[in-house]
Amino acid sequence: MRTRILTLFMVAMMLPMMATVVTAQDESYIVVNGSGAFALDENNDGDLDLVRVIASIITTAPTAGVGVEVIADNGDMAISFWNNTTVVYEDSFIANTTVKAWEDGEYQITLRVWDLESGLMIHDEDLGIHELMASLTPPQLSMDLESEEWIFTGDTCLIHRVSTDLVGEYYDVMGLVSIQGVPWLVGEYESPLDCSRWPAGDYTVTEHYRNGLGMTATESISFEIHVHPPPAFIVNQTGLSTEAGTPCNLEIAATEDTLLPEMAIMWEVADPAQELISYDDLEILDCTMWSPGVHKVRVTLTSPQGRQTTVALNVVRLPPTPDASLDVLNASGDSERWPATSQGDEYAPTPLVMSLSATIALVGSGGFIFAIILGLLVANMMNSEGKKEEGTWDSAPVAPDSEGLPSFVDESGVHWRQHPEGGVDWWDTSENQWISYQQ
Repeated sequence: MRTRILTLFMVAMMLPMMATVVTAQDESYIVVNGSGAFALDENNDGDLDLVRVIASIITTAPTAGVGVEVIADNGDMAISFWNNTTVVYEDSFIANTTVKAWEDGEYQITLRVWDLESGLMIHDEDLGIHELMASLTPPQLSMDLESEEWIFTGDTCLIHRVSTDLVGEYYDVMGLVSIQGVPWLVGEYESPLDCSRWPAGDYTVTEHYRNGLGMTATESISFEIHVHPPPAFIVNQTGLSTEAGTPCNLEIAATEDTLLPEMAIMWEVADPAQELISYDDLEILDCTMWSPGVHKVRVTLTSPQGRQTTVALNVVRLPPTPDASLDVLNASGDSERWPATSQGDEYAPTPLVMSLSATIALVGSGGFIFAIILGLLVANMMNSEGKKEEGTWDSAPVAPDSEGLPSFVDESGVHWRQHPEGGVDWWDTSENQWISYQQ
């Protein structure tokens, strides 16, 4: 009701201008009786924010197709507003066009009236310049990333998208939002955009928008998704090189950012008889009842993202003590297959006679006589048998010096020794030296 009263009031104000306008249009059967542009404060905040253009049009013909065009130009952009209708003789058509400001500034308002049948413009009028404050915001795009500062594949990653265009919505000229920089197709207005399953890489996601009036907006966001690191861990061993049946554990200790509850754990153990045994999802592996000998151990951790890390080590178990329980003896297997062990630094020589010094003297003197006899025997063998074809001499195998480390001989006759930190060496008879064992 208020709008209708305001329109009638504006028409009344235009009546004094009618005579002048009609005189200029005597040759046309379409007549603009009066027109005007009025700046208004729509939200009553003290700033003019729209222009209402009103024109009274009649025809001297029975009917006439009339096109009323209002052009608003703020210097950066000009927008045309059309109102096409049919005017009947003796009826007055009141054209009412409202232009809302989309930016702060001066707006040049122009009124044009067209004869739709002939396509000719029969009225062109400058309705002045009006200072307006924006009441409609132009197109706007925004994107916000919800994630941790350092993003790994599979981590929470959401892009919240917002697009607004009050100008396009008011004038019914909404456009489309296009998006670039994503690995797969997404909906035009899909929000939030889930990037938690995107492959690792650098991303720059860009949105573009353009409405029917040619107004545009662009927004970009950049981030990087990193490959999730593989599990990081060590294996702590208790009961290093101890007898079967004594406490022995292998415990996984996670390092860096690895969380054991999230990992899949697989143990693979090859016992001295080379039989393979597997254990799943154990953070601590009990090796107390393992049989004497070298056990080759591999443990693999697999992350939820499929990344794997494997650690290998050798576990040496010595033969059980004579007073071991029946359960330990049964678990240790056939004693004939147990490796022979040396006492290392704990070895104490036993004298042949009453004291060690007397034994040394006896062995020394006897050794001198034995050396003479041995020399004669060797000379005799050299004369009778001669040198071998390959230039080598037969020699009886000699047990290697374990250098104070615990050692044993496996069923194949190979000598082994173990270092305090868990490393194992084997004696290479062809090179006559200890070789570090690598799995």
